[in-house]
Amino acid sequence: MEDILTKYTADEVEEAKGKTKRIEVRKKEYRLLKQKLEEHFNFEITDYIIDDILDYETYRHTCLMINLAVINNRISINDGEILKAGLRIIFEIKNDYDRFHRNVYIDTFDFDSWYDKYSTDEIVDIKKHLNRDDITLLKKLKIKIKNKIYTEQEVEILNMDLLSYYIADDMDEEELKMSKNLPKDASRKEYNKLLEKINKITENYKF
Repeated sequence: MEDILTKYTADEVEEAKGKTKRIEVRKKEYRLLKQKLEEHFNFEITDYIIDDILDYETYRHTCLMINLAVINNRISINDGEILKAGLRIIFEIKNDYDRFHRNVYIDTFDFDSWYDKYSTDEIVDIKKHLNRDDITLLKKLKIKIKNKIYTEQEVEILNMDLLSYYIADDMDEEELKMSKNLPKDASRKEYNKLLEKINKITENYKF
């Protein structure tokens, strides 16, 4: 990344780094909130409902999004009603036009310290987890493995690069269009095995 940024001014480099940090902070907030709410309600919560809460939307607007999720069969009618009532209590909503405040529910979090650790602490010897077939497949997918100990950020980037080839039976047409085709000399079976291995690494390290 440093090589890529050499052609930009110092201000442009700092702006780019700032944007990257804001994106990573948002992703961390999203994961924290989604995990905590889904553990509380014991059912999956649609992505755009989580985004509404993080964006300080009004309770009324979020209820409309819950209704939309029900219409689109992303959540059951019963779970939708449970979610509306539960969010009102959890976030101390007094009227429909109150806005969500994430700090009511998400514990205070030192994002600066987290991001520094996330992007600089080298903790995963990725090559120890990969065999020769894995390395060969990654080369076929044009995913380069660095000769270094990986940071959490680098493991996540590797995972995202792999996920760009992911296909599942329940994906819609738009999602399928966004998925890359595997090379002809790479099987879906070996790809799924490698993806499962990388996902296991993130679970073991609690990323």
